Order: sequence, then structure tokens, then C-alpha cells
Amino acid sequence: RYLGQMAHALVAPAGDPGGVEARVRQTLRDGVRYADVVWEAASHVVAQMGAFRFSSLHVRRNELQYKNEFTSANQTLSNIEPLLRRGEPLYIATDETRPAFFDCFRATHPRLYRWSDFFDDAGVGHGPLSGLTVPRKLIGCVEQAICAMGRRFFRTGHSTFSGYVSRLRGFVGAPDTNEYPHHKAWSRESATSPQQQPRHTGRMYFIEDPEMWTTTVGPARPKRRRSSDRTGELMAESIDEAGAALHGGATLDSPNHAA
Repeated sequence: RYLGQMAHALVAPAGDPGGVEARVRQTLRDGVRYADVVWEAASHVVAQMGAFRFSSLHVRRNELQYKNEFTSANQTLSNIEPLLRRGEPLYIATDETRPAFFDCFRATHPRLYRWSDFFDDAGVGHGPLSGLTVPRKLIGCVEQAICAMGRRFFRTGHSTFSGYVSRLRGFVGAPDTNEYPHHKAWSRESATSPQQQPRHTGRMYFIEDPEMWTTTVGPARPKRRRSSDRTGELMAESIDEAGAALHGGATLDSPNHAA
């Protein structure tokens, strides 16, 4: 996660005539990435909600030293509601242990999902993802990949977990790569204001510099997906394969599916 600091630490000849900085970032992008199994598992969830057709959140609740970023579920919803689409699906990656903590979201966003909604039933052979299991140590990685495919992503401010989601969103060509801490109140006006985005410095290691994905070189984005590299292409391929496998079966939008 800390490799994001490379966006500030690279040293190249004046003018960087050989494109050294971009090539180093490309090496990090293409060579230091999650294994295919992570993207394949995430694609099954993304295929259920639709790539960039849901919004995602990372809400850190336990063992976070920055207590000023702790908010109630009601406050988080109030903060981000202006940037959500009416009734759009939401995926929340969180370490909150109380199942009912986010229930206030359901009044306006009944399609509210967490890890357990997809994988608890799948592990015992039930639901649309029946038989799909994820090793415990990869759960966090898979959740980051899921969050990366949201239309908008609302982060925990001082979190490297959230920071890496932001970088992944840049890599896969997400439609909105701005930073939206969920503990901060947002409006449509502030969402488009450059002054509301964090200042990128080497010390702010939990905030990703867009140069990590905007200055790389390599393959052009495939038109069928907003993907900028092999990571994005793999997710696109996996979504297509998962969608084909699920064709004709229950999905989370089906009336007979109990979420």
C-alpha cells in the first residue's frame, strides 16, 4: 500500500527525456498487483451489482487511531447522500461487527450489501455465488477490488486500505477518482471543487497521487471497458465470465432473492 509514495520520490534527469518516471510507475502498476484470484472472486460480486452501477464505502470502525473520523451511520449517510443516486446499490467494506449498524441506509438504499450478504451463504452452498469460497487472508484484498468498481467510492480518511482502493480505481478507469472521506459533509458543488480534494505530499502516504495512474504508459483503454491496464482488463474479462455463468440464475436484483 505504501508504494504510492513513489509518485513523489522518483528522481529522473531534468525534463525526464526517457520517460523514466512513467516507466517506473508502470512497473509498479503491472508488476506489483493482486493475484488473479482476487479479481476473479471480486468479479462475481461486481457482476451481481453491475460495474460502476453501485457506490462503495470503506468504513473503518475498530482500532483506528484517528477518532475524529468515527461517525454514526446516520451521520455518514447524511454526509454522502447528496452524491448518491436515488436507490442505487451500495457495498460497504467495514470491520463493524454489529449487523444492524447500517440499517438506517436501507430506507433510501434498500439494496445495501456487505461481505456476509454474498459469501456467508456461498460458503455453505446457497445463493447465487454457491460454492465460491475466499481464503480468509484474501478477504480484505477482494473487498478492495469490489470497492474499486463502484461508481463513487467513499473512504475512511486516514486509511491505507482506502488509499489503495483509490489507486485501483485509477488503474481500472473508474468514472470518478476523487477522494470522498465519509466523515465529511459533501454537496454536488463541493464534489467538483478542486479545493476540496487533498493536497498530495510524500508524507500523506494514505492519500494516493493521481500521477500513479495518469502518467503511466502502455496499452490504450479497451473501448468496452474503461480499463487502463491488465488489472482493468482482467476485471472486465472476469465480469463477463461471471455474468455468463450467472445467466438464467437469481441475481441480487431478482424479486425471488432474499438479500
